[in-house]
Amino acid sequence: MENIKSYFSFENESKLEGEEIYTLLTEVSILEAEGILSEQNIDVSNIYFKLLSQVQYLESDFERNQDEIAYIYHLIGYYVGLFLHPFNGDEVAINYINRAILIEKNEERVNKYKETIKMIKEEL
Repeated sequence: MENIKSYFSFENESKLEGEEIYTLLTEVSILEAEGILSEQNIDVSNIYFKLLSQVQYLESDFERNQDEIAYIYHLIGYYVGLFLHPFNGDEVAINYINRAILIEKNEERVNKYKETIKMIKEEL
């Protein structure tokens, strides 16, 4: 099992699978990673690209990884929409979260994802 600092390092090209995704990648750990990267003067937008790379890896076997893909779509939307704030970030964030909602089977997560969209819209 990796830790958040090693996962979000330039030297690390490994990808997570299964339960490891839910354990290592959380809303809290992503913000911890942001702090770590900031301290190292590394552009925090790299978090978005690392998550994007992770989800692209999982999409190579969409059926098997559908739950993890939905979860990471939400994390991307959460981070982009509430913390990163790039140009049109709210649109990008809501798009990813809506993708998560479409494929998520767990109703509790769907409700959480919908709450994230509400929070993003409140910031507008």
